[in-house]
Amino acid sequence: MRRYGPALLAWGLLLWLRPSRKPGRRLVRVCVLGLAVSQTALTPVVADFTPTVGLPYAERLVGHLALLLAVWAGAQILLRLNGKDVRAHTAWAIFAGAAMVVLFVLTPDLYPQSPWVMEYSLAYAAALLPEFAVIAWLCLRDVRQAPDRVMRLGLGLIAVGIAAAAAYMISKSLVAISSRAPIDFAVGRGYPLSKALPTAAHLLVLAGVAAPAVAGWLRRYRSYRRLGPLWRDLYRAEPAIALEPPGLPTLFPTQLQLYRRVIEIRDGLLAIRPYQPADGRDEAAAIAAALRAHRDGEPPRTAAVTVDGGHDLGSDTEYLCRLADRYRRIART
Repeated sequence: MRRYGPALLAWGLLLWLRPSRKPGRRLVRVCVLGLAVSQTALTPVVADFTPTVGLPYAERLVGHLALLLAVWAGAQILLRLNGKDVRAHTAWAIFAGAAMVVLFVLTPDLYPQSPWVMEYSLAYAAALLPEFAVIAWLCLRDVRQAPDRVMRLGLGLIAVGIAAAAAYMISKSLVAISSRAPIDFAVGRGYPLSKALPTAAHLLVLAGVAAPAVAGWLRRYRSYRRLGPLWRDLYRAEPAIALEPPGLPTLFPTQLQLYRRVIEIRDGLLAIRPYQPADGRDEAAAIAAALRAHRDGEPPRTAAVTVDGGHDLGSDTEYLCRLADRYRRIART
């Protein structure tokens, strides 16, 4: 599980992140895709497969280029959000990737003492470290201005993960240099720096990317679930409000599904508004009374067709959630 877990987590996060036409969302998916491919390429099953097709060590190049793609995408997201020029970073990523391919082709094998291996390792570090610096700097700068705790947590985790990745790349470069120069850096070959550090960096970055997505899902799921009892009772009273009848509970409601539920509740409240008593009682109690009157076949009591609510979708959703909570408590009594 230690060898395959990071790759599985990355692919799971990629499936979790829904496709979007927004450039920023697409870049997030490119970033996670790069992380997933880079981790998958370095798994034992892939390493055993490439020699059988005449491409020994090719998984290393694929994994490194995929990580370069992920880091490029991450830098692009932050640079664009901050209104920075992205062309130089794109040109550098292309140049560095091409240099890595050339040097990899020149290497006879990946033994540290072999020709071009040190040069390849240094080119790999040179490709990533500038992008690491940009990502860490912008994350640390933006973490103070983030609008909520979840965003601050995500940016902080990414910054720490990037710092760990940079430390690993420096350690890896020193190991490569020590194989060709009279210096000793045996600690870089030990498990903490060669295995644990890059794995921790990968998991921290994934957690940082996932934090806003998971928080958004929790908010949608909680709101969708809170609105459920009121929506179902309104549907029983006026089935025409719903595009689809009630089905199995969904664990992953989309923003569109939540929006549709809010609209359908609004339509239902308008439909039963004439049945509400005009005695100034709490709105949730008035809704419960209106539903009972509608169910019992009583005539409408008023021609009013207005309902209270928020001034936009977010505030209206929260208003209806609080209303649904009060209604649920009343309906249970």
